[in-house]
Amino acid sequence: MATTSVTDAPLVTTDTSAATRVAKKEMGKDDFLMLLTQQLKNQDPMKPMDNTEFSSQMAQFSTVEQLTNLASSMDKFITSSTDNYKVQAMGMLGTSVTATLATSPNPVVGKVDSVKFVGGEAVFSVGGTDVKMTDIQMANAA
Repeated sequence: MATTSVTDAPLVTTDTSAATRVAKKEMGKDDFLMLLTQQLKNQDPMKPMDNTEFSSQMAQFSTVEQLTNLASSMDKFITSSTDNYKVQAMGMLGTSVTATLATSPNPVVGKVDSVKFVGGEAVFSVGGTDVKMTDIQMANAA
């Protein structure tokens, strides 16, 4: 039985809608598991995979899966942090603030009338003047 080295084969994925093969630069956890399954399925029964090599590959798969899970958790954390920031900014509505702007020598004093988000940053309207959250020096309950 002739065998082909798995490392010599190009890494490809199949697009089911167009039935074309597209080369990928890196393997995902599904690709890794498929490769390992194919290795086990097509191994020579007279020369099975070395236990050490198999254990090493399983450890690598476990590491890839944990890194994928970590990335997913980080994405959820970032989304949650963004939502919390927006809630905090909206809580400033009606609050009396004092802000120092780089474009004006006089501080801006007044109530926060509205809030908008520009590039992920909260921008408040205080007496018709746009004030970023980082410009606010003091806030008092109205």
